Amino acid sequence: MKKIQDERLLRKIFFVFLIIQPILDCYLLYTDAVIGFFHFSPTTIIRLLIIAFLFILLFFNRRSIANLKIIGIYGGVLLAYILAHHFIASGIDNSGYKTFSYSFVTEMFYIIRMLLPIAVIFITYKLKPTKEEVIKLFLIVSAVVSVIIVGSNIIMLSRTSYGSGFIKANVFHWFFNTEFMPKDLASKGWFNSANQISGLMYILFPICLYSLTEKITKSRLVITFMTMLSMIMLGTRVASYGWALMIVMVIVLYLFFTVIKKIKFEGKKIGCLFVFLALGCLIMTHAPIVNTGTVYNEEEKLKEMKDGKVSTKKMLKYIGMNEIYYEEIYPYEEHEDFWKYVVYDVPATQRVGNRNSQQLITDDVAATYETVLTSTFGIGYSRFINAYLYLEKDFVVQYHTIGIIGILLFLVPYIVIAGYYAFRKLKEKSFALFNSIMLAILILPLCISYFSGHIVDELIITIYLGFVAGYLLSECRKGKENGES
Repeated sequence: MKKIQDERLLRKIFFVFLIIQPILDCYLLYTDAVIGFFHFSPTTIIRLLIIAFLFILLFFNRRSIANLKIIGIYGGVLLAYILAHHFIASGIDNSGYKTFSYSFVTEMFYIIRMLLPIAVIFITYKLKPTKEEVIKLFLIVSAVVSVIIVGSNIIMLSRTSYGSGFIKANVFHWFFNTEFMPKDLASKGWFNSANQISGLMYILFPICLYSLTEKITKSRLVITFMTMLSMIMLGTRVASYGWALMIVMVIVLYLFFTVIKKIKFEGKKIGCLFVFLALGCLIMTHAPIVNTGTVYNEEEKLKEMKDGKVSTKKMLKYIGMNEIYYEEIYPYEEHEDFWKYVVYDVPATQRVGNRNSQQLITDDVAATYETVLTSTFGIGYSRFINAYLYLEKDFVVQYHTIGIIGILLFLVPYIVIAGYYAFRKLKEKSFALFNSIMLAILILPLCISYFSGHIVDELIITIYLGFVAGYLLSECRKGKENGES
């Protein structure tokens, strides 16, 4: 037992676990056949078992009164929330909204998913990784992700970022061939979701850039370039423009800390960052950025159709509304008044595209379902998933699914830790380039999640967010132990 509880062994298991996270996000593990067999993706079970194993061993290995109190209070509030959430969400009468059915198993599985990164915070806090270990870890993970995306793109075995097919041309065709649409070229490698990998890059890429301000080596240059290229290949707006945002951020922070004499200015290092910025801009002139917000020039024709008393259902098809919404998710026959409102009263810019359609339906469901209790404890994640409707606006969708208490329990801890860490470092006057970038890594994915969606509840991202939050907490603890005030 002592050998198993040896923290050196636990550290190795933990870091290997973090390194293989991208492999666990392979699309093959999310196919209908796999999920149909297991009734969920097996990757969540693998993550649950390993995180639970590490959490339990570390909890019993180093118990303290403070830890017992915090975990006891959190556990008690969590249990009370789960019971209240279940009884309130399951008790909703969904007659007329048959597709929005409740499932206890799906609901608990989602809560476990949201809870695992909180456990990762505790694990990281207890293992106290060093700065060097953090940099090495993220460089390795960046190499794994970028090799998969860039490599599969070059050999043309990459899946398209939007859709389930494969790309029709690789990166070299971007500069010499214009016959394909951006959706045919944007690639996500063998990963399950381009959105989620885009969010992950906001954690990985800043560390790649920071590593160059410490030491310029061939391996770091290659990993940084491939990570930047991977972001451009993804084709999502968040990734396609995010790499530039992050380079500018690191340049500004680097110059700031050289001005206040925290670090020595080195022209070679800052020049390297500018070279990456210029190179990325050059590649972007031919990059396949996918615009999913097309607006149809329809108003004049639509007015004629309204005057001609064409059926609302035909007009929905004309304005480009995805049939799945008014045929399956929110059947026209059951919600005729709603769809008439969409056609006659909603401006084109607010109804075109899947995100707008999801927002409109979600708002209509919320207007029927939501009360003070459901706003506090949530309508239920399972209801939206069973209806094949899950809004691509994080925090907003969690407000509907798990409610205000759920957000406080599962999402606010990241924000609280970021605020506490910033307060401590300002008080100690010990802000430095690395911890500023680590703080940005914790905050940036949370900021983009509102626009990108499916970030704050996806383990491929939140496990690393939990790691970053745990590292920042452990750094605060080190400051206290060293007698800093």
